[in-house]
Formats: sequence, structure tokens, C-alpha cells
Amino acid sequence: MRKYTLLALFLLAVLSPFAQGLKIFISHKAFCTNNLQPYIEYTFIVGGNTVNYVPNKHHKYEAAVEIRVDMMKGDSLVEQLHYILNSDQFADTVRATKPDFADIQNVRVPQGDYFLYFYVRDVNGDTAALRYIDRILVDFPEDRVTTSKISLYKSLSKATTPGLFVKYGYELPPLYSNFVPESQYTLPFSLEVYNTPRILGNSKLKAKCYVEYAESPVAANTDNIITMEMPVKDVVLICNEFNVFNLPSGNYFAVVELFDDKDSLLHLDKVFFQKSNPSVKLSLDDYTHVTTKGTFVESDTNRKLLIDQVKSLYPISSYAEQEFYQNRLKTLSTEELQQFFYSFWLRRSPSNPEAAWRQYEQRLKFVEANYGSKQVRGYLTDRGRVYLQYGPPNDIKEVPSDPVTLPYEIWHYYYVKNQNNVKFVFYDPVLTGNDYELLHSNMPGEVSDPNWKMRLVRKIQTQQDLYDPNPVDYWGNDMDEYWKYH
Repeated sequence: MRKYTLLALFLLAVLSPFAQGLKIFISHKAFCTNNLQPYIEYTFIVGGNTVNYVPNKHHKYEAAVEIRVDMMKGDSLVEQLHYILNSDQFADTVRATKPDFADIQNVRVPQGDYFLYFYVRDVNGDTAALRYIDRILVDFPEDRVTTSKISLYKSLSKATTPGLFVKYGYELPPLYSNFVPESQYTLPFSLEVYNTPRILGNSKLKAKCYVEYAESPVAANTDNIITMEMPVKDVVLICNEFNVFNLPSGNYFAVVELFDDKDSLLHLDKVFFQKSNPSVKLSLDDYTHVTTKGTFVESDTNRKLLIDQVKSLYPISSYAEQEFYQNRLKTLSTEELQQFFYSFWLRRSPSNPEAAWRQYEQRLKFVEANYGSKQVRGYLTDRGRVYLQYGPPNDIKEVPSDPVTLPYEIWHYYYVKNQNNVKFVFYDPVLTGNDYELLHSNMPGEVSDPNWKMRLVRKIQTQQDLYDPNPVDYWGNDMDEYWKYH
């Protein structure tokens, strides 16, 4: 299954293979001034070869993009950003040779929960404007230490001249789509910390920064943990970079934990990213030194059962571990299977690996009973995988029959992996009974389909454009209500 989605960081038009014309990268994050006055920082990067160039008054050719962002709180417009972003000027109109052009805008806003309505249009083009709705929480209370969100970058270098992407004295070009290509060996990041003098007084602020697997809260490389101690001030800057040269391909979180001088956790923030590193593979040598004598796996000598137990780890395994199962599992000896299985749980729970396995084993029994069948094991189904990876949801809305839609379910997690209000939509596209497929989620790293509502009704409304995200309304249509309130 392809896992790819973004929340506050996204590409308009680029996400759809059917989109034509203007393509633009947009990032938005909340920050604070040194006296706790909040603002939203917007970054816009326009694809230079996706816009039209026309002559200007200087007899040169340039492009123009209209950008509007309505910052809404309920039904009230709180602030609006509206302006024209112009490209550089050129001697010709050949779009294929034109570089991208960018801008950063800061907008002061009161604290609150906002919906952001984006409108982007090529002023000189004839394609439809791009529209997008997103949400941002601007929350910097005075009674605790707070932070901005973690920002990720392509590179970090000392700035020698002024520039659009110069910040904190460094040249920090943003990382598009939170995707780290194989050619990028380090992952620079930054985080601003606020309100430390009021909360900590004269004591020190400590930080622990690391990369963890998206599938399981385990540090991906214990040798790559960054720790630092900083004096308190109105705005404390954390700016460093992770070594991702040997990080296998997969989904990860960059994590920053903040502590006081008594090692009490003050704040935790994490941001999702994907790394491509196909040349880095897991090796059997990583496990052969492990002894299983006297452990809970010593008595597991049934090779068939061991293989099934290792396969059942797939939903909570890293991409590299999953690849290892697929390519090496059948060639491993019974002893090697034991070593791998024990190492897996030892890494995730060094103090009690057996207890961690037994807890997971109970979840396996649940998904097998509820989502498995004679044809497919429960842990191989989409619902089983999500249940094992994220735990039981707080709420499930089941719609097994509806006048228009295919059978579907919406799972709602109030809080999971540092994300609030996470939802999953599963459906039965071929009416097979119990093997529902994941259609859409707002969880980073999961499949995301903005047209999920239309896909639920496409069997009935085949005459409508499949890429229109909203189906024709009908009596009994509760999809929006279920998504909003469950």
C-alpha cells in the first residue's frame, strides 16, 4: 500500500496526477514573538515551469500568481492575506527554462483554532484556481513552556548574504513534502521554545532530539540521539541536524523532547517525514549475536509457528524490517527466527520484552476474531493493521448499508502519536463481506484521498466526475456528519 500524505505541509495540484497548470508548494506554521505575540508564517514556492509569462511595462516577460488566504474562526474572518506574487523578469516566455519563485509572509493573529481557506490563481492563465482548506491551532499559553512546530530543511549552511530562506543566520531551504531523498545525507531541523523564563526561572532547559520509526515509538538509531542544555530566554532556538546517511527507506518522525533541570518532561513535538535509502538494508548480522537462552522464545521451536509470529509483526515494523521479512524469512533457520523475534521485542521494550509481546499477542487475537477470514489473516487486513499499529480507536461509526454508498466505517482516535483528531475511512469496494480496505485517513504517513466521498458512491453516481470531491447530496447522506463528529 502506498503511504503518503501531508497535513500542514502540502503540494497543491502536484498531488493529483490529473492536475494541469499551476503547481505550488505551501507551508504554514504558528510562531511567537519574544513577548508571546503569535503569528502564522506562510511559505509559497511556485513551479516556474507551470505558470504563464506575459510582457510587462519593461518589455520583459514575467508570471503573476494571485494568493489569498482567509483565516476563519467559526464564521468570522479574523485575518486575510491577499496579494500578487510575481516571478523574476525574463527575455522570453519559454516555461521549461524558468526557475521556481517563492515568498514568505508573516501574519499576526490572536490565539485560537483557525480554518485556512487557500485560493491560488495564475493571473495570466486560463486554468481554474486552486482551492484548499486546512486547519491550524495557534496556542501559546502563558502558564507552560510551549514551542513552534518542528521545521525540516533540505540543507543547513551559514548565511553569507541576505536571502528569502535565511533564518537564524543560516540558509535553510524548506524540505518539500517532508521527503528526504537518497542524495540528502543530513536532515536539518529547527524548533523555537517560548516562555522558559516565566516557567523555569534561572534553571536550564534540556532537549533530547532523535528520529523514531513511524510504525513504533522506537528510536531508529540510538547513536544519532542529540542532547543539549541551554540557558532560558524569551525565545530559545533549537537548530541542529540528524545524520540520515544510513537510515533505511521508510516512514519516520523527527522528535524533540524538552525537560527541566530535574528531567521532568515539559513538552514533546514530532513531525513526520519519509526517507529514501534503497541501498541500506537490514543484515542478519544485526541479530546473530543475540542469545535467546533462558528467554521466552527459547521454547518456541515450531518453525511454522515462528514464521507466523514474525509475519504478524509486519504492522508495527519499520519499512526495513518489513523488507527483511519479505526477502529473507523463508531462508532463516529456527535459531535465526528466534533471534530475530526476540531482538524485535528487546529493542521495543528492553526492560520486559515478553510482556510487550504478550500484550501485542492479545491484539492479534482480537483482529483475527474480528477482521480475519479463511482467506486472509486478521493482521494482513487494513483494519487489522491499523488496530495493531495505533491501538483500539475511541469511536467507530459503522455504515454496513446505505441507499447510495458502499459499506464503510469511520474510525476516530482522539489522540494518537502526537496527532489530534485522527480518522480512518474503510470501505468494502467489492461487497465481499468483511475485508474492508483503507480508503482515506488524515494521519501522516497513511493513504490520503481527498475524493474519498465520491469513491464511496462511484458505483451509483458514475455519471458524475470522480474527481469532484463531493457527491450529489441525497436523503440519508451522513458522511460529512460522521467524519466531522466521529
